[in-house]
Amino acid sequence: MLKTWAGRGRLAVYVAAIVLGIVQSAVLADAYSVAGGVALLLGGAHAGSIALALWRPVEAAGLSLVAVTLCAVAIMGRGEDGWPWMVPPPTLTQVLVLIVLTLVAGWRLAAITLGIQVAAGVALAVVGLAWNDFVPALGEVANFASLALILGALATVARRLAESRSALREEHERRSVVEEKARIARELHDVIAHNMSLITVQARSAPHRVDDVSPAAEAEFAEIADLAASALRQMRGVLDVLRTEEGQSGRVPVPGIDGLGELFESARGTGQRVEVRGDLPELADVAPEVGTAAYRIVQEALSNARRHAPSEAVSIDIDQAEDLTVRIANRLDGAAPAIEATGGGHGLIGMRERAAAVGGSLTAGPVDDEFVVEARLPVETAVRTPIERGRKTP
Repeated sequence: MLKTWAGRGRLAVYVAAIVLGIVQSAVLADAYSVAGGVALLLGGAHAGSIALALWRPVEAAGLSLVAVTLCAVAIMGRGEDGWPWMVPPPTLTQVLVLIVLTLVAGWRLAAITLGIQVAAGVALAVVGLAWNDFVPALGEVANFASLALILGALATVARRLAESRSALREEHERRSVVEEKARIARELHDVIAHNMSLITVQARSAPHRVDDVSPAAEAEFAEIADLAASALRQMRGVLDVLRTEEGQSGRVPVPGIDGLGELFESARGTGQRVEVRGDLPELADVAPEVGTAAYRIVQEALSNARRHAPSEAVSIDIDQAEDLTVRIANRLDGAAPAIEATGGGHGLIGMRERAAAVGGSLTAGPVDDEFVVEARLPVETAVRTPIERGRKTP
């Protein structure tokens, strides 16, 4: 079944099945003088095949064919206009069955079902010659087939669009994973490479800074420097593996506050509705590490909303006063797991750590009927990686 068929779509199908079951049973009993119990059984079985199509399409197709054919047989002797397949209640029910079959199982099963129904219609037109004119009956079969083909084509287009959007969303998620690998690689490189470089420089310069270094100690320092340089080269090789895709060099800049606009457009390209209020800060107005933290927080919040509430719009409020405040909110649709609602989950932990790393704070959780992530980040931050250690000179 298509992933885009979420709870609301199923609920609409169930409601339509109940309503059509009641209407069809009442019309068969009152307008066509079908016995009450038979009318209730036929109407309920026929409408029930709509709901059944969501879970067991093949069985639903068979049930609908049996039910609609028995409905036509039940009113055969009345010589009604539209017989056998264009009598309103059974026709509407059967058209909805075919549409649901197309959306859930694809056009082939719906086409086979329609083909069998058309063949049954021709057979009924022959059997019902005593009560109904043959040519008009065949005309109604053709009319039903035309209507079903048009609506089936529209349903097929809708299914293909949903599949394309789902594929685009999955591709976006895959790229997010790749970007996260690149982020980890870059941050590991930034933290480790600098200190490895310091080790190399200090080891090579130690014999010149420290008095009375023996030849053995000087050789030891040289070996330490060589090992540190070798480790740095190997780490850069791992960095390229982690962050490089086909056609890329792997030397990708760390995203910052100026990348938010492109991030929003990328999310909208997957079908996610993103509403932004407030002006994006200028690159020069926000410290680079703060801009990167804001970008990653918004990126993770959009990914969470896309996973847990894909049908809901996401509103993003950006305000820059003394601090940079970013608020991301989306309505809850009941699909989010409890761990996310209670503030757990690696994504939320990572967002909090990013905010704390630049001296900010982050809150996340349900507020009324929305899930809200709000980050407050200092425009400038005093947090920095220690560059060098103090050392005594002899």
